[in-house]
Amino acid sequence: MNSADEAIFAAIREADVLRTRTKKGHGVQVRGSERDIVRATALAWFNNHRKQLANILGDSDLAAVDALYKRVMEASHKNASRAKYVSELKQIKALLVRLRADNVVRLSATVVRETADDPAPDFSPLISDQKMKLILERRWEECTACIEAKAPLAATVMMGGLLEGLLLARILREKNQGPVFKTKAAPRDKQNKPLPHLKDWTLQDFISVAHELTWITTTVKDIGVILRDYRNYIHPQKELSHGLSLEPSDAALLCQIGKSIVRQIVQSATS
Repeated sequence: MNSADEAIFAAIREADVLRTRTKKGHGVQVRGSERDIVRATALAWFNNHRKQLANILGDSDLAAVDALYKRVMEASHKNASRAKYVSELKQIKALLVRLRADNVVRLSATVVRETADDPAPDFSPLISDQKMKLILERRWEECTACIEAKAPLAATVMMGGLLEGLLLARILREKNQGPVFKTKAAPRDKQNKPLPHLKDWTLQDFISVAHELTWITTTVKDIGVILRDYRNYIHPQKELSHGLSLEPSDAALLCQIGKSIVRQIVQSATS
């Protein structure tokens, strides 16, 4: 994994990109899909960057940024003032820049152990078929390649497909699948009976059921839904009707979060 300094730099960049994007948006309030990117950025702070920084900086050092991102997160669940978002994101960036400057030696000297090229996790706990494991590893690598090639929609679609495949594998791993179909989140037919064939389930169905079975956390469920929504931009008409397209920075954030979800799914199979 990147050094802590790279983690705080990524957090600074994401806050600044979101502030710039929000500032350029239309309307007095931030609405619809724009709120999803706001929420994803806040979740990236709490679930990724902050965890790396907490090993070096104390909670008191991060408290001000936490408070601002909590306000941003809360606002993202309703149509909130665009000006307020811009102001708070500006404050977040300034606080992070100051933290980086004040702790540059400690941040640069500490490296969290993980390979630099961010390889795919070991899918063995979920999948025994070697060919399928190679396919999933290739999807992981292609997602990264799409980001580097500035193909944001392709990257997001690739990550959505990977997640769907893993969640399906997680269900198939269960010797007794009865509890899966008895969940409240299981999709149902017109007679209110659970759809018996998993091929008829959607990514949203898999995510909701996985959450109900405690395979993934509530936060991960929320992020997965955001990824699902943006994955649907593969349909040109949906992108046109929403009037919002994915930027490379958006896709990079979503795919990084998607990888965190992948790791949690794999981990759930070992516990």
